[in-house]
Amino acid sequence: MGVLPDFAISELVASGAVTQQRGAPAIRVQPCSLDLTLSSEAWRLPASVLPIGEPVRDLVNRLSRRKIDLAQGEILDREKVYVIRLEEGLCLPDDVAAYCNTKSSIGRLDLQTRVLTDSNPRYDRVPRGYRGEVYLEVISKSFDINLKQGLSLNQAIFFKERRIVLGRALADLEAQAPLLFTRDGTPLRAYPDRLDEGGLLLTIDLEQDPVGWVARKTPLEVDLTGVHPNDAREFFEPVPRPRDGSLWLRRGHFYILSTREFLRVPPDYAVEMLPFENSAGEFRAHYAGFFDPGFGWSPGGKTHGTPAVLEVRPYDDDLILRHGQPICKVAYEAVAGRPLRAYGEGSGNHYQDQRGPKLSRHLTML
Repeated sequence: MGVLPDFAISELVASGAVTQQRGAPAIRVQPCSLDLTLSSEAWRLPASVLPIGEPVRDLVNRLSRRKIDLAQGEILDREKVYVIRLEEGLCLPDDVAAYCNTKSSIGRLDLQTRVLTDSNPRYDRVPRGYRGEVYLEVISKSFDINLKQGLSLNQAIFFKERRIVLGRALADLEAQAPLLFTRDGTPLRAYPDRLDEGGLLLTIDLEQDPVGWVARKTPLEVDLTGVHPNDAREFFEPVPRPRDGSLWLRRGHFYILSTREFLRVPPDYAVEMLPFENSAGEFRAHYAGFFDPGFGWSPGGKTHGTPAVLEVRPYDDDLILRHGQPICKVAYEAVAGRPLRAYGEGSGNHYQDQRGPKLSRHLTML
C-alpha cells in the first residue's frame, strides 16, 4: 500500500501505462511523482468547465474562443482560462489511479493548474484504469505568462491504495525520529499536540524579516521559456516583519509566506497539503501541495526540517494574520517502497535548503 516510488513509476512507463507523443522531452521521474509536460495544443476558454461523459477534446473544441500553438511559445493573459493537452497519455492498469498537484515553482508564481481527463467531472483525480489523453487547465492569477511546448507545470502521483498515517500510526512514526522542528532545530511534538481531523496543523511565521512577499501589478510577463531572465523585484516586493506580530493581508492580493514549523519527511513517506477548512478564515493557503520523500531530511538526521512555503490569497475580505495562527494542514502517507533517490539527493531539488518564504526558482534577483 502507498503511493508509488520512482522505480515503480519507471515500470509504469516501461509497460506502456504512461505514453508520450513522438519528440516529447524525456520523461522525468521524481522520488514519488512524474513531471507532466505541455504539448503544442492549447485552447482559450471563456470559463472553467469539467467534462461530464464526453472527451475533453470534444468539450474544448465546442467551447474554445481560439486555438493556440505552443510550439514556439505563447503569452497567456492573466485571469484567463486556458486548456493545454499534455504530452503524456495514460493507459493505467485497472488497479492504479493518480492524483495531481501544481509544481512548487509554478504555484509560487500564482499560476493555478488543474488536470482534466475524459468523462471525469473532477479536477486533479485520475480514476483507476484510465485510458486516454490528459489535459491541463491553466489560469494565471497575477501575471501574464510566457509558455511553450515541453515545459512542466504539474506532476502526477500514482497509487494502488493510499495509506494516510493517522492516530497511533503517526505516533509510531514520530517515535522513530521527530517530524517537526523549530527554526533552531528543537523537536516539536506532532502527535497528539497538532493533530486535527486527519492532518497536522502548521502555523504562520511572522517573526522573520521579511515575513514574505506580495505580488506586484506589472505589465511584464513572467518568461518560463528560459529566453529572458525574470527580475524578481519586477514581480514581487518584500513584506517587512510587522512590529506587533499581526500582518494585514489585502483581499485579492497574492502572498508568499512560510510556516513556523520546519517539516521533515522520512524517505519512505510523502506528505500532501490538505484543503484547509474555511472555519479558519476565507483564504487559500496553497496551490502546490505535495512534498516528496526526503523533503527536510538527510541521512543521519543532520537536517532539522524545512519550512513549508505557502501561496496565500484572501478571498472576500481583508485578513489579519497573527504570529502562530494555524495556516495549513498536512498529512503523511506511506510510500510503497523507499525511492531510489530521495528529495535533496542529486540535482533539481531547489527548496531543500529554504529557511523562509523563498520565491519561485524562475525569478532571480538581478
